[in-house]
Amino acid sequence: MIKFINFFENIDKSKNGIVINDEVYDISSLYPDSLINLISDGNLNNESFHNELINNLDKLPKSNYNFSDLQNSNQNDSFGLNIPYIPNEVWACGVTYQKNMELHEQDIEESDGFRGLYSYVYDSKRPEIFFKALGHHCVGTNEYITIRSDSDETFIEAELAIIFNSNGDIMGYTAANDITAWDIEKECPLFLNQAKIFKGSCVLGPCIVPEKFIKSPLNLDVNCKLIREGELIYEGNGSTKNMKRSISEFKDYLFRNNIISDGTVFCTGTAIGIPNDMFINDGDLCHIEVEKIGLIKNQAKKIIINN
Repeated sequence: MIKFINFFENIDKSKNGIVINDEVYDISSLYPDSLINLISDGNLNNESFHNELINNLDKLPKSNYNFSDLQNSNQNDSFGLNIPYIPNEVWACGVTYQKNMELHEQDIEESDGFRGLYSYVYDSKRPEIFFKALGHHCVGTNEYITIRSDSDETFIEAELAIIFNSNGDIMGYTAANDITAWDIEKECPLFLNQAKIFKGSCVLGPCIVPEKFIKSPLNLDVNCKLIREGELIYEGNGSTKNMKRSISEFKDYLFRNNIISDGTVFCTGTAIGIPNDMFINDGDLCHIEVEKIGLIKNQAKKIIINN
C-alpha cells in the first residue's frame, strides 16, 4: 500500500511524501505543488506511477520520521502532518447509519422538534446531500477545530471520505471529522448550513489512500475518542459495513446536474452513534481513526466574540 501525505519537519513546513511500510519518502521534487495535481493528472490511482515510485525509492530523500511518528506528533512538535491538500469543495451525506438516525430522532422528540424528519431521510430514496465546506473551512490533524460561539451542543462525527475527480471516478479515500453544531441543526432543518459550515468545522487526513488499495471501503472499522483534561470520557466504535447507502448512490446524486471539480471530498456520514449528551468542550481532544487510512486528532477551541 502507498499513502500520500503532506508533512513537515524542522524548518521545512510543507513537503509532499509517500508512505510505504511506515517509512516516509519526500516526493516534493516530483510534485512540488499541491497533491491535488495527482488527482487532476490521474497519477493518484495510476499503478504505473506507483511502480515507478517504488522502483526509485533509493533516489528519493527519506524522512527522519516514520508515518507513525508524524501521525502521533503533538501540536507544538517540529514535525508532523499537514492536511493532505486544500480541496475546492467538501460535500457530505447525512443520516446514513441507523444508530445515528435513532439517536437524532430521540433527541428531537425530547426537545419537541421536527419529529420523524431523520427517519424519513434514512428511508428516502433520495439521500440527504449537503454542502459541507470550502477549502478555508478545512484543517488537518493537530490543528484546532472550533465550537461556534452560539452553540452549546457541538458534536464530532467520525467519517470515511471519498475523493472524486471531475469525471466521477473515485481516486482515493481519507478520514474526516464533520463537526456539527447539533443544537442549531435540531432547532430547524433550514439552519443546517449554519450548523455545518464554519471556521475549522471539517478535518481531513492524515493521508490519501488511492482507491486501488482499499478494495472494500464499506467494511472498514471506525473509532472515535473524546479526551477531557487528560481523561478518556468517551470511546465509540463503528464500521462502514453498517452504512445504508452505496457509494454508487453518493456518486449518482452528487454529480446529478452538478459541476464537481477534481479533488472534491465527499463525507459519507458518521459511523458511530455518539450519545446525545457527549458534546465537545473547549480544550477537549478528539481522536478519529479509520482502518487502513489512519488517525486524525484535534483540540477543540470555542470561538469567543467580544461584544
